[in-house]
Amino acid sequence: MKKFALALMLLSMPAFAQGPGWTAVSVVTQLVDTANGGVNVCLTPDLTGCTSQSGYGGAFASLYPTHPGIDRIKATLLTAFAMNASISIYLSDNTCTIYEVRLGGL
Repeated sequence: MKKFALALMLLSMPAFAQGPGWTAVSVVTQLVDTANGGVNVCLTPDLTGCTSQSGYGGAFASLYPTHPGIDRIKATLLTAFAMNASISIYLSDNTCTIYEVRLGGL
């Protein structure tokens, strides 16, 4: 019961765009394939203050098409979205650029 309460508490905490660093344990709520070949990701709890590619707004972290692991990270994001699984994202800077992901959270 304590683990469940802790998980609920972590999910209810906001993940702020104060990278670099890991987001709170989150759930992927939206994925956007952008025109430049990248991906934007929206999470719950919400990110704030991001500068997303293609102007999607402050709640979207960005995986840019030049990232060497884009295919693997996109596969992990799609898996998390489809399974409603927990995920944590490592943001490499304060604009919410995605660097790494961890399926199952921290």
